[in-house]
Amino acid sequence: MPLKISIVIPTYKSAPWLEQTLGSVLRQTYPLEHLELIIVDDASPDDTVAVARRLLDSAPIKSQLIVREKNTGVTANRNAGYRAASGDWIQFLDHDDMLLPHKLELQAGCIAQAPDDVGLVYSSWRSLELIDGTWQPSGPVNAPYVDEDTVPQILMDATFGYVGPTLMRKTALLAVNGFEEIPNLGEDTNLMLRLALAGWKFRAARSEGPAFLYRQTPGSLWKFYAKNLPALWNLLLTFRTGEQFLRGQQSDGKLRDDVRRALAAQYGRRAPFFLDLDPEKFRTIESWLAALEYPVPPDLGRGMSVAAKLLGYGNALRLRAKYRTAIDKLKA
Repeated sequence: MPLKISIVIPTYKSAPWLEQTLGSVLRQTYPLEHLELIIVDDASPDDTVAVARRLLDSAPIKSQLIVREKNTGVTANRNAGYRAASGDWIQFLDHDDMLLPHKLELQAGCIAQAPDDVGLVYSSWRSLELIDGTWQPSGPVNAPYVDEDTVPQILMDATFGYVGPTLMRKTALLAVNGFEEIPNLGEDTNLMLRLALAGWKFRAARSEGPAFLYRQTPGSLWKFYAKNLPALWNLLLTFRTGEQFLRGQQSDGKLRDDVRRALAAQYGRRAPFFLDLDPEKFRTIESWLAALEYPVPPDLGRGMSVAAKLLGYGNALRLRAKYRTAIDKLKA
């Protein structure tokens, strides 16, 4: 029997994007009669709900619209959507991303040949970026592979961090209680890591090109991270959970060299945000790096690595910040 697939779209002030996103669902080569569309609106103050109703009323697909009275966040809305779904497999689709036409058919074909312990099927994806005023595919096609050695690969492969390119088994989501409803800049990675830790298998559904388009909205990553320190910390705790799991798998608690290096890079990349805003957490990150035998993060530039070894990691970061401030003043 054909798979029943439910597409869950959380919305918030999404009116400008919905027509294009829903259009990508309706263009699927997989039979629409076996699809279900669920939009969960997070108390949008604009006309998102009206736009969604208009589009759903004219769409030749089974659908439901869930309107939240209070803003609860994207993870809560994703959870509400998949729990209300009648499909056996769930496609999470953010309001501004798009499925390419073959995406669901490709992955359904993979699932048809997969054993029952496969909880997640994934495909390649590509970024959409605003170039010269228009949104265009940009950058390489990302084709992660995590079928084998899944937990280490999730921790090491930055291209495998989004739920959009996946299909997830509903029973697997229920088994791990879906998304954690806490601030986390890596809520997608957190969910997929917990699925892997619970023993669910992952399978790649390969295609020549991408099956999913992820929209990269412009903005300052530094400012976003600095305003969301609790969410950034929870992302680091996600990686830390994976580290502790892998250590527990070994009698001596040691990690492979490639895993140690990848984790040290993940911790080191976020550590500067905590240096002055939360010194206690910065010191905790330093202790994690030391335990990985990387007192200096592995991806620091040569000059910073030398400075960190001479002055200490925190002092080297402060020196770099002062240098950048001075350069900015000279340019002004």
